[in-house]
Amino acid sequence: YRVLYSFIHIILAFYHKGKKQIVPPIKNPLLLKSASKLAEEIREGKVKSEEVVQAYVNRILEVEPYINAVVQDRFTEALEEAKEVDKIISEITYSESFSKQQLADEKPFFGVPFTIKLLIKVKGLPCTAGSKLFEDQIAEEDAHCVALIKKAGGIILANTNTPEFGFSLECFNLLYGQTRNPYDTTRTPGASSGGEGALLGAGASVVGVGNDMLGSVRLPAHFCGIFSHKPSKGLVVNSGSFPVPHPDHLPYIFVGPMCRYSEDLQAMMKVFTEKNPIRRKFGQKVDFRNLKIYYSTSIKDFGMLPVDKEIVSSMLKAISHFTKKYDVAAKKVEIPLIERTIETGISRAIAPLSNIVNFITLGKVDHINLPLEHLKLLFGKSTFSFPPLLWIMGNKLLSRFIIGNNPTSQKKYEIILGKLRKELDELLDDENAIFIYPTHPVPAPYHYEMSTSLPLSWAYTGTFDFTGHPATQCPLGINKEGLPYGMQIIGGMNNDPLTVACAAELEKVFGGWIPPQSNNF
Repeated sequence: YRVLYSFIHIILAFYHKGKKQIVPPIKNPLLLKSASKLAEEIREGKVKSEEVVQAYVNRILEVEPYINAVVQDRFTEALEEAKEVDKIISEITYSESFSKQQLADEKPFFGVPFTIKLLIKVKGLPCTAGSKLFEDQIAEEDAHCVALIKKAGGIILANTNTPEFGFSLECFNLLYGQTRNPYDTTRTPGASSGGEGALLGAGASVVGVGNDMLGSVRLPAHFCGIFSHKPSKGLVVNSGSFPVPHPDHLPYIFVGPMCRYSEDLQAMMKVFTEKNPIRRKFGQKVDFRNLKIYYSTSIKDFGMLPVDKEIVSSMLKAISHFTKKYDVAAKKVEIPLIERTIETGISRAIAPLSNIVNFITLGKVDHINLPLEHLKLLFGKSTFSFPPLLWIMGNKLLSRFIIGNNPTSQKKYEIILGKLRKELDELLDDENAIFIYPTHPVPAPYHYEMSTSLPLSWAYTGTFDFTGHPATQCPLGINKEGLPYGMQIIGGMNNDPLTVACAAELEKVFGGWIPPQSNNF
């Protein structure tokens, strides 16, 4: 497998040679403040919302030719909404009955711009899933998470690119083209929340929202050097995505925040958890002297690439920070059933769908002639891009010959998944326990590499979609090629505040998000 990976990597390195570009350095200091800090300054009248929104509009226009991340902007409407925020702020008279803190509690993101992944509905913006079948479709309502953001005072700037139907680890579709990594445009930003990852990594958005299945908010965050969080199962309402998830998929899809600063993860989770008592724990001081750390640096599976040595080294440095500063122990563990994530994940995500074509196209297409569609694709005549065709073909082959779509086979994998979930529950039973694990074996690969030599690399992230445990992606630095990378911090069920707090602690050590070309200013 390593030989195959190395061979394809060399070919793609040669193909992309001399084509690398990096987005221009950031010059406006407003772009280097967290959403929480911007909201505070807007409330206090130190900066106008219109200035902030305009700064992000300008930055998007500057980087978009490099990364191609935006599907549809709403700059004009956003600027008008920002002016209205400024008007309200100028007319507010704070008093004992209505304080700045009350405004902060009710509208923590008042006047702050947001971006949203295409697969999540934003009223008035395209709702196409990146497919030609739905290219004229406009969302008529907001997804639940978008409604919460607006209620919190957020201003939607744009929605961002994703692979067709979200069915790929690369961010490409026939409607909007290919999204590129801001640190190196010959590299992928990951998927399926690739547009969000690229825009945030470029400093052209301060906070955004994606949804996660197999790692869709964590992989782009890893490749683009930012923070993201996949919540515990059932903690955040995930309604309002398009296409509507199949009932078999719904338990494994999670709405999650993506941002450049860890304090915004905490603020976003407070918004997303609504009236759940857990919301009060986000941002609270954590006594890391009680921390119990478990970790693993690899999956021992024939189809997996070994984790990059630089990533492993940084993971160990992160662990060492906690053990030395807070005098806690760290234990390397082996969880054998994690190594069955690939087959178990395939059984959960692909094989159960008896008529995947009819479902994902909402009945517009009932059957696809795969050989004909692949031939049409070669000549640019297919309605579909390659990843959905590959997914459909995989569904047919896997369900028929390998995984099986019969009650006996499905029961077998349900039992395996149940045992894995139990193993993790027992490991993370203590409220102070975390499990540190790679997000991906390497930093951002070249375009097409994820589809050819790394198609199963979602196993590192997909595990926790299937078990339902919270997972925070934390950036750890930039390698010698100028590419960012990170790791995951996993917690027990509904212990999301701890994993997010650990990421905030490590931000102080590793610096968190490091802007592209940061040494230039």
